[in-house]
Amino acid sequence: MSKYPTSRNFGFGKQIEWAGRKALEQYYGNGHYSTVNTHAQHWELFCRWIRETRDISDAREITQDVLEYYADMLSERVKDETMDVAYAQNLISSVNITLEAMRGVMPIRIQSPSEWVGRRCTFREIPPTGYDWEQVNAAAEHLQKVGLPRARLAVLLCRRFGLRLREAVLGNIADWIRQAREKGAIDVRKGTKGGRGNEVERWVPCNTDGCHLLAEVEHVCKSLGCGANMLLPDETYNSFVNNGEINLARTHLHKLGIKGYHDLRASWACERFQQLNGHPAPIFDPTTRCKHRKHWETENILTRELGHDRTEIVQAYIGARALVWKNRCTFP
Repeated sequence: MSKYPTSRNFGFGKQIEWAGRKALEQYYGNGHYSTVNTHAQHWELFCRWIRETRDISDAREITQDVLEYYADMLSERVKDETMDVAYAQNLISSVNITLEAMRGVMPIRIQSPSEWVGRRCTFREIPPTGYDWEQVNAAAEHLQKVGLPRARLAVLLCRRFGLRLREAVLGNIADWIRQAREKGAIDVRKGTKGGRGNEVERWVPCNTDGCHLLAEVEHVCKSLGCGANMLLPDETYNSFVNNGEINLARTHLHKLGIKGYHDLRASWACERFQQLNGHPAPIFDPTTRCKHRKHWETENILTRELGHDRTEIVQAYIGARALVWKNRCTFP
């Protein structure tokens, strides 16, 4: 239990949102910062809901019925298509984990989020936007014209290297330039998902175009007074992304036919698949099947370069139904 001298929120503090975050920090051993932050944001949404609908401001008052009412509300949001299945599942999972962190023994929980809000689609069914480099370059030029230079760089970094937005913003540009010069690849560690951080190497290939982009990023960021990454000295990631340039750029990207920064990452994965495999990604050519071992070797490489631990996650980027096709494979 926590050191805070109060019984509210199981001893983690008087404010339920803050108490949940502190419980998560303790639960993850004061590490896994990105994971803690994501769960805490989802927990805050849940706290806002229980305060407004149930007048609850103490986690001790949360019951199984309250959780099921919440899951039912999310289910309705999914049914009326105002919320994605995956996001609804993530919200429920975060509440489960936070309550486990706060309660310790005998936590209450939603045992199967998918039974409440449906199963998420584990493979891409629609081609990602931003695959065409002409479209990406046109979007980047437009962002420059409307005074969003760092958002422009983020778009190009996500598309050129398959980065998550957070990785593009927090990456150490000087280190990447040195690594690209010495090894022809960059090691993506800052801002990675799931607490991988500095512990796991993730080398992403960098060609001549990539080197030119990194040099441009360094030049622009220095001219704006940024530090080792895209952020200004007095700027936080949250203020830059949620309340600053990145958020403003989203509207422009949508008007130009680009769904978002994550779609650019998926487009990179599809392009990289073709480079490694010699065939278009399955989302662009359904006849691309796993007819030989090369398909699986390609997926293994993509898994590492995208920064994931499970090869099946690649399906969400390239559209391959690997689990379905595997039984049809005949390896030489």
